[in-house]
Amino acid sequence: MNMAMRPLAYYAHSSMRQGNQIEVPIPYTIMTFKMPVFLSFEDIYEFINLQEISANCILVYMRYLEELCRINGQAEKFAFVSPTLISPVRTDTEDAGMRDRADNLISFLRDASKGRLYLVPHNRGRHWVLGVIDPWEDLVLYFDPLQEKKREDFSKLMNMALSDWKIIAGEGIRRRQDYKTKISNRPCPLQEGSVECGYIILGENELAM
Repeated sequence: MNMAMRPLAYYAHSSMRQGNQIEVPIPYTIMTFKMPVFLSFEDIYEFINLQEISANCILVYMRYLEELCRINGQAEKFAFVSPTLISPVRTDTEDAGMRDRADNLISFLRDASKGRLYLVPHNRGRHWVLGVIDPWEDLVLYFDPLQEKKREDFSKLMNMALSDWKIIAGEGIRRRQDYKTKISNRPCPLQEGSVECGYIILGENELAM
């Protein structure tokens, strides 16, 4: 367990019961608006026991990483995008709210500075992957603990968002419909079971920094 999470684990064991919640404020830099996330006893219990991880736990960990960047003077180098804004709520439709999710991602990239990387956890079908976006280089690094090549939803989201962002950023006219953002598969630990993907992605977030 990461040392920073041990106080939370201790608090959950010593002071929380089923049904209790902890309110954690999430800054607008991760959500584009300020809002709290409520971690339940069950969320924390599952996290510290390496069970299937919730999006709320991912969000709280991203807040920790953002604070770590600020302390280390790296706040201008990295940005963190909430997975709840770009992951599909439903996976049984072809586009799964693609336009809205692309617009959410564009809102993060709108004022992107050159050299800044955007870390984007993405979940589809209860499986976590990580994208690291360099919008000015039109490049996305892709980390998948299953190391599968199937990434239609993620690829379509990146192409739609970055294509439109290029126009907003004044990078030229609308790109051809057949143009695709370069998505580069990157090595990461291979999950052995069905729930490790979230923890691997948390680790890759930190390693990317």
